[in-house]
Amino acid sequence: MSLIFILIITFAFFTQSLLGFGGGLICIPLLSLFMPVQDVVSMVMIYQLSMGLLIFKVHQHIKWPYLLTLLPATFIGAALGVFLLHYISGDIMRGILAGYIILHLLRKHTSFDPLGWLIRWGDAHLAGFLGGMLNAMMGGGAPAFLLYLKEKLTDPKEFRAGIITMLLLSNIPRTIGTVGTGLLTYDLFIQALYAYPAFLIAMYMGQKLHDKVPQKKFFIAVECLLALSACMLIGKIIL
Repeated sequence: MSLIFILIITFAFFTQSLLGFGGGLICIPLLSLFMPVQDVVSMVMIYQLSMGLLIFKVHQHIKWPYLLTLLPATFIGAALGVFLLHYISGDIMRGILAGYIILHLLRKHTSFDPLGWLIRWGDAHLAGFLGGMLNAMMGGGAPAFLLYLKEKLTDPKEFRAGIITMLLLSNIPRTIGTVGTGLLTYDLFIQALYAYPAFLIAMYMGQKLHDKVPQKKFFIAVECLLALSACMLIGKIIL
């Protein structure tokens, strides 16, 4: 189990470093096939929180006025997300993860984008709430923040800084809630630390190989893997 965990974490965060997305989206559904969903989300939170250290590289590009409008609802959403993660059963969480992946793939390849519609309708408050809730509940809050900030921050450096900052800030109440409710136990924390060197190597290699790996082909492979993981999650629920 430890080897499977390390391999999945390595691949997921290599993808995150290479393509700019995919860490939680890849590893949480895949690991949920072998482990309780609540344990997976709690452990992966450690790596996602660590990625917030990138803020030291981008802090000069942060546009705080746009982010401050998101924060109050983000913290409320994060609190609700931890509550739902704590009390929703594993199979229901697997179903939510499968549905989330399917919606992600549909948003990429069709005009069907209910999350985008909601955020355009609810603006900053709903974007912050959904981002905080989805991040705490399944480690997948980035799309909500992304859909809102891409309309506000047109400079790529400011946009990247905004996403990194919002994910870091939303992970703070998430961490407090996850530890406070007992979702992240000492044993899970130690198990996550075993894979931490692999996580750091994966992030480094993703940056080093950014210009050498054919990203379009790799992106297609990742999407096929996501589709397969959604099918396997549904299969695990049914069987």
